Amino acid sequence: MSSRKLQYADRVALQQADQAIRKDVLRALVEVITNCNDSYSRLEHAGWAVDGEIVIDVKRKHKNSIIRVRDHAEGMTDLRMDKVVGTYGEATSGLKEDKHVRGLWGRGLKDSIFGLGHGYVSSFKGGNFYSCSLLIKKGVPTFDLDEPIRATVPLREKYGVFEGNGTVLEINISRGDVKVPQFDNFRNYLQRHFELRPIMSNPRRKIILRDIASDGNIRQEHLLSYKSPRGEKVLSERIKIEGYPATAKLEVYRSGIQLSTRSEEGDYADGGLLVISKATVVSLTMLKFESDPYAAYFYGSIQCDHLHDLLKNDEPVLTATRDGINWTHPFAKALKLAVESKLEPLVQAEREHSLHDEQTKLDKKLRNKLDHALHELNTIALTELRDQREGDFHKAIELPESGIGFFPERLYVQTGQTAALILRVGLGENGRAGATVTVISNSPEIITLTPQVLLKPHKTDATILEARVKVEGRQVGSEGVVTAYLGRNRAQAIVQVHSKKETLAAPPTRSSHALFTDIRFDDRSDPRQRVYFDRVNSSIVIATAAPSVKIYLDEIYRLDTTRQGQVLLAELITEAVCREIARNGVEKGKFLVLEGSEADAIQNHFIRLQNRYAHLIHQHIVTLE
Repeated sequence: MSSRKLQYADRVALQQADQAIRKDVLRALVEVITNCNDSYSRLEHAGWAVDGEIVIDVKRKHKNSIIRVRDHAEGMTDLRMDKVVGTYGEATSGLKEDKHVRGLWGRGLKDSIFGLGHGYVSSFKGGNFYSCSLLIKKGVPTFDLDEPIRATVPLREKYGVFEGNGTVLEINISRGDVKVPQFDNFRNYLQRHFELRPIMSNPRRKIILRDIASDGNIRQEHLLSYKSPRGEKVLSERIKIEGYPATAKLEVYRSGIQLSTRSEEGDYADGGLLVISKATVVSLTMLKFESDPYAAYFYGSIQCDHLHDLLKNDEPVLTATRDGINWTHPFAKALKLAVESKLEPLVQAEREHSLHDEQTKLDKKLRNKLDHALHELNTIALTELRDQREGDFHKAIELPESGIGFFPERLYVQTGQTAALILRVGLGENGRAGATVTVISNSPEIITLTPQVLLKPHKTDATILEARVKVEGRQVGSEGVVTAYLGRNRAQAIVQVHSKKETLAAPPTRSSHALFTDIRFDDRSDPRQRVYFDRVNSSIVIATAAPSVKIYLDEIYRLDTTRQGQVLLAELITEAVCREIARNGVEKGKFLVLEGSEADAIQNHFIRLQNRYAHLIHQHIVTLE
């Protein structure tokens, strides 16, 4: 065994470990995971087939928690360890050889270990086992390199590298001032960190996060992944950077809902532009629009390989503390100006559109008319959907006639997070304690974490059984229907994935009987559908871009200022209201229907409701003399 003081390259100092990692376990893991990914990338660059697996074990303890990261990539010999682990600041990742890797300074691994405590690196290469450690001895950062030994079967079983090459990094979080996140936070933040998104979305990688108990058993494990928000591409252009022999490919998408920004969620924000150089993410930014609320709908990328060329020449185009682009660098300034000039019209258009929407909302005459109409619409819905049985006993918890229902019926979940739906069932032939309910989602981006649940007695109502259904949102902007099946009965809930950590207005509860909460106009809705009911927000949406609607808009894009426009508006509202009441009545068991003929029943009740209520709706909407 050899022991010596850890060596430094002159261009960097070890003290910057604290500045780079900031006592943040997640920042350290970003460095380690990207090191593993770089190792796989070098193998792929050389034509090797890889399994791409990276396993992250988290053992949380009161003191000295342990993080262990394992790959099946290149592995290291003792000579390689001496250079990669035992030397600080050397270019060892392959960046200078034009390989598509993230390693920029040759110190990410060292900073990650010393920023949290101390650690050990173990590696299998060929038929041998190599190991070293980074320790603090009497206040001095020290590198210890062990003598190589044969890679025996017990050694391979101990480290989980059962065959071939691979490396295991273990960090002992021995610094008392470092806080270790809860496991669910590990999961949420790791897969959303902007630098890890290409890895989490790469089909050739398999990132597994495991929660390890004190006895070494796996409590839970998850396959991490990331998907960009749902959105429409609004800009795709290659732009010239003035004064430099360089270009940048700018791609911008618009989300239908506002995204979290860097000022709100930092490195985990869904909004903003990823700055990418040769497949490596180096920054997340919205430039001068970082705090502009009208820019919060946009996301995308700036791909500029010239940054890679500057980094190869040790140009300070990135900050030394790994906070992204150094915008004071002359090339970075030129890149910033070029991109901002393209973003300006998009943000301005969003600002003008939002101001127009706000003006529409503030029109008191129209708002009063719609509010009165909504009262009438909900009266109609209440009349049709209330329980008509005489002498019905109203439970403290009201259930649909089918005897099964979700509470709430509409749910928002933040991307990467979990939320709960409460399923309630009336005690009866199908509803009995211990009965199993099957739960499915019709969207791959809305995951049911509890596909089967057992019914348990309600705490306060002896006639009610309930179960807790956990769901997870995987992609911002996704929407799905979660359905619970119990015998021939079913319950449904609408789940939508949002981006921001925000308190969302609670949808109306069943007891309020407010099926319809708003009537709004949207020039960005699909013009092929003139009107639809937004079940998540309980809103009737008029698509003003639809050709048969657009011709009745006035010069300020209002539909209600002419008699023709009001008649059309009344017809559209009637269509949406009657169809939703028909659907709701059939699916919730309020309207009788033969099994297997639900679609025909919805259409028949839709026509019945139109004949019964269309004239009443027209009386509230068509008011122009």
